[in-house]
Amino acid sequence: MKVLLLHPEDSPWDDACCRSRWDLIVDLGFASSYTYEEWSRRSGARVLSIYQLDGQTDGYRWVSQFLERGRGRLLDRMGLDWWEILGVLSYHDLRGFYLLQQLRREIASGCEVVASRQHLFTRLLEQVLDRPVRYLKIDGRGPTHTVARMLRSARKLRPAQIAEIAFDKWDMDYRVRRHLTTHKRAKLTGPAVLLPSAYSNVTRSVLAYAAQLPHRRFLLATTRRSAVPARVPDNVTVVPLSAYAAPSSATHEQTVELRNAWEEFRRTMLPEVDEFLMAANAGLWGYFPAHLEHGLRLREAWKRLLESEPVKGVLCGDDLNYHTRLPLILAHGSGLNAAYCSHGALDGGFLFKIPFADSYLVKGEMERDYLQRASAIEPEKICPGAPGNNMAAGQGDHRSGALVFFSQPYEVEGGRADEIYRELLPRLWRAAHRSGRKMIVKLHPFESKQARKALVASILSEVAHDQVEIVSGVPPEEIMSRTWCGITVDSSVAVECALRQIPFFLCGWLDFMGLGYLQQFARFGVAQVLNSPESIDQIPEMVAGHRSLQSTDRIWHEADPAQLDEIMFGTRQVLHAA
Repeated sequence: MKVLLLHPEDSPWDDACCRSRWDLIVDLGFASSYTYEEWSRRSGARVLSIYQLDGQTDGYRWVSQFLERGRGRLLDRMGLDWWEILGVLSYHDLRGFYLLQQLRREIASGCEVVASRQHLFTRLLEQVLDRPVRYLKIDGRGPTHTVARMLRSARKLRPAQIAEIAFDKWDMDYRVRRHLTTHKRAKLTGPAVLLPSAYSNVTRSVLAYAAQLPHRRFLLATTRRSAVPARVPDNVTVVPLSAYAAPSSATHEQTVELRNAWEEFRRTMLPEVDEFLMAANAGLWGYFPAHLEHGLRLREAWKRLLESEPVKGVLCGDDLNYHTRLPLILAHGSGLNAAYCSHGALDGGFLFKIPFADSYLVKGEMERDYLQRASAIEPEKICPGAPGNNMAAGQGDHRSGALVFFSQPYEVEGGRADEIYRELLPRLWRAAHRSGRKMIVKLHPFESKQARKALVASILSEVAHDQVEIVSGVPPEEIMSRTWCGITVDSSVAVECALRQIPFFLCGWLDFMGLGYLQQFARFGVAQVLNSPESIDQIPEMVAGHRSLQSTDRIWHEADPAQLDEIMFGTRQVLHAA
């Protein structure tokens, strides 16, 4: 038996791959089962994605159990657990580790295992199988290759994006930016709630809550430039976190201590846990030492902000990213109000991360139900409270609106964007054209408009792609007012469309994330799950027969301003849900 492990950037038809005949081809990325059926017909091999080996949430439950073994063993002077803070960043790779252990059952003992090229998953599989994997080609990773790759990527970005990426990469802990921004500290005189943000989507979410309490002061502290809103509400002060950063000497001694603690952690964990040894041998924890240093400096910046500004509490909209998770943990540990609101419709991170907030603002029964399924959070900490002004954009355009495809950066998680677009776009365009509608492709902030335009042009005829509008850099609600119906693979925008009575469809056959979002959306009537590409052809008929939610209260229960005020500005206590 011969098994080929296919890197997400490679194809079965590459010269190096098609020279041999394979019994099993395992894609380390993902496309649809229909793509793999076609590949199987062409290659004569069985073809599957590694992600097809996971049941609903099983992989993430395993990740939680894996992380639990190391919790409480890598503490700093303040008692912060850096295994918890940084270990969760590997959730995608750890899920892959779980999937590779499932793959071992598919691989007969003694069979030949070959990979198109090296990938973290292939290194992990070598540990799982306890034998080397042969590689068909070796990536060129020298300086010339790196520079060429950077130049190709830079051509897709605006100058402001290039500058931000440079700062994120080479000034993660504000060694440079602190000198440029010290004068920008807020210096507030009255009580405020801190709103930490690293991304525009998080900013949009926390500002919606701030709008519910116009008489209160909020401090939006951004870790990167793109998190700064275009318009700042009157009751919000915006500051860069870099303005509070300390010199590197302030954390040098603690950095040495924590790095030594990390080495001790590795030394004691390796003989105790086989999976940890395998992951370490595959290089999974290589990022830890540098991130420990960056993390300590970020901790100090947040600590200085909390000590120098009259902060009463923290409202966090993203507690997976440690840049914005740290202030939530610090607030929880120092007696400040620590509140959390997911910037999306649902938060699958609670399947494997430790909850630190004292209060969890959920937008409705759908989110409450998912949160309680995902994590053992005390029910009395979960408070119904959606930001009431989020629906200000109004209804969709049912008469002349467009069919809108809400795209996503599939490549981030290993998705094959070319295959996904080729499967969806022609059918979506035909459905729109047959209904006399325009088609819009709404890009995620992480997607390159230039790259997506080129991809669309390569798939559709010249006439068709000229009729497709590609939109980038605008919030989803601006597009929803022009929407007849929407479709995506898996996105929180489904909820926002449902609230506007816009028919919405989810590509269920492309759901490889394993978080259970689509099932929860369908359970609460948010969207209709399509089970095959051919279902797209029936969208016009399904829209005609669409029945809007009679009541949106189960997915969007508007917050009570008095309760919000108590959660964020009141004396800290465990609050009972209304």
